[in-house]
Amino acid sequence: SKLGDSVELYLPSVITQAVSCELGLTKQQEDLLATSLYTSIAVFAIPVFLFLQRFSSRRPIILFSFYISILATVGCALVPNYTSLLLSRILTGVGVGLNDSILWVYMSEISSTRQFRVTSITTIAMAHSLGGGWAGVLGYLLLDKMSWRYFL
Repeated sequence: SKLGDSVELYLPSVITQAVSCELGLTKQQEDLLATSLYTSIAVFAIPVFLFLQRFSSRRPIILFSFYISILATVGCALVPNYTSLLLSRILTGVGVGLNDSILWVYMSEISSTRQFRVTSITTIAMAHSLGGGWAGVLGYLLLDKMSWRYFL
């Protein structure tokens, strides 16, 4: 999950030029697209998480975040215009933000021993780091050969 989340976070820096060419974006629209995911994490995901945790345990919230991320990412690939793409990226940010808000706490709670906790949290952090690098590598290797929509 963290590998995918990390790719989502760094994706705009990789695909923005291809998206801009296809959809005819202005510089302001490119900037908004690049920051929409981060903004939605701060503005929507954390308050949503704080609200949801009152009514549910952490596991359903994590599953909910996965479903939102998957549906919004598919939506990003199918969008016909800039507005739809921007809304899909915001929803992706909500899913990623929910996951980021709760996964660390959840892993700490379900870890039975200190060593397992350290190992699991280290694995999550490494996957997140590798995902950021992976997005750039994939973009370099694949964007000239395929549409940015398939890259999503």
